[in-house]
Amino acid sequence: MKKLNAMLFAAALAALGFTSCDEDDAAGDAASFGITEVSVTTKAGVSYTLSDISISQTELTITMPVTTQTSDLETCTIAAKATLNTTVTVDDKALEDSTFNLNNSVTLTAACDGQTKEYVLTVSCTEEDADLATGKLLTSNLRNSGIPAGTYDYSVAFFKGKFYAFTASGTGDASEYSVYTSTNGISWEKAADNIGGMGASPVIYNDKLYIMGGVRLNEDMPEQGEGGSGTGGGMAAAGGALNLKTFRTWTTADGDTWTDESIEGSMEDPSDMFRVMAFRGLLGFLRPTPFVFNEKLYLESGTKYYGEFQSSNESFYCLSDGETYTPIMSARIALRSLCSTFVLNNKLFIMCGSGGVISPTTLQTAVYSSEDGENFITASDNTAVGALCGATVVTNNAGTAAYLFGGCCYNEEGARVMNDKIYRTEDGTTWTALEVNPAYTGTVTPRIVVDDNDIAYVFGGFLSCGEYSPYSTSVDEMEPSFAAWAFQLQ
Repeated sequence: MKKLNAMLFAAALAALGFTSCDEDDAAGDAASFGITEVSVTTKAGVSYTLSDISISQTELTITMPVTTQTSDLETCTIAAKATLNTTVTVDDKALEDSTFNLNNSVTLTAACDGQTKEYVLTVSCTEEDADLATGKLLTSNLRNSGIPAGTYDYSVAFFKGKFYAFTASGTGDASEYSVYTSTNGISWEKAADNIGGMGASPVIYNDKLYIMGGVRLNEDMPEQGEGGSGTGGGMAAAGGALNLKTFRTWTTADGDTWTDESIEGSMEDPSDMFRVMAFRGLLGFLRPTPFVFNEKLYLESGTKYYGEFQSSNESFYCLSDGETYTPIMSARIALRSLCSTFVLNNKLFIMCGSGGVISPTTLQTAVYSSEDGENFITASDNTAVGALCGATVVTNNAGTAAYLFGGCCYNEEGARVMNDKIYRTEDGTTWTALEVNPAYTGTVTPRIVVDDNDIAYVFGGFLSCGEYSPYSTSVDEMEPSFAAWAFQLQ
């Protein structure tokens, strides 16, 4: 869905030549009284207050083109300004007493001194927004619009016309892992508690929304004296035996009712998937990468929250029967920490990532592809994207073009920087840099969703990344971004 453009009557009141309706020359003068300004506010609290409202005093029409989806217009309030001594109603009711579905036209009646005019308000949805071509900043801080102030990590999904944010906030006994929803990606309301964890990742599969993996600092960390405290501890805690008991997985079919489908396993059986994932990540649980390919659910095991990258993201699973995750060992040729995985033109691609502690020599440039999800080949040794890790790649709804956002790389001076470019490809190996709003700043592991209108919403990520993962057991050591951007996929 698209962020609602702000709207306002573009012409000044003086230009309309309005006077009071009870003046001597009012009779027969079509412009002597009427509505001068209209504003609309959605249930989510987004207001149209600037530019591009068209009010015709001869046709008695009010036209408001907006860039949004129809669900944003189902429950709106209307405010109107009019000339002196003029009242505005709908069906004989004051505007402030009603809400309106602006997917349908609404008739506003202006009345003054026994005279009436009926204006037809029409809101038309359009996909045209010049700002979206290079990127529009929707908000610089989501924590000002419903997301808790203490949030330090979150992921986002777009499911059945609504945004879902899975947040981690607070520390110790005050930790919360909650779900927030939004109709526009900006204003959020809490929808559920006790779902997900730090670094949990969403995916949509078989018409259900999954949230998978994640670590809880208040539950998974060792107790004091066993390698670190529950809310910090750094390397000491990371090196200790984490209290991991399940691979957290929740699902919902309607966005309201959640089912716990967490995977329990044995830490004693070397072949048990839970044990493998726990050891590969100490945490194959932080930012795992679930995705759908050939109508099957796949899962990359994810990364550590602290420590070397060498043993991160070495596991690749397929849930082909709805119950059993089968490891695909052949995929290890392509897997790296913080690599980028995407499906394009019915092929699976894995590219970039880090082969160890992040450095100019460990960042990868190769692209691997697979037609069956099991056998991988080298599609390219190098691309215009270059060497980086922590980028996120999404595709358009048709699956014919892919777009790379963010990531960590090195500049010509050898400094570690964020990738501020956005690249596009139609074959997975030939990438072209797009024109981008100069204010856009790339992040490591941004969370990106594509709505039904091929608008890519770019949320968060991390503003920096050291030699290891951007995650930590100490919240203060992470540098999350809470900016949200929107880009029209070209």
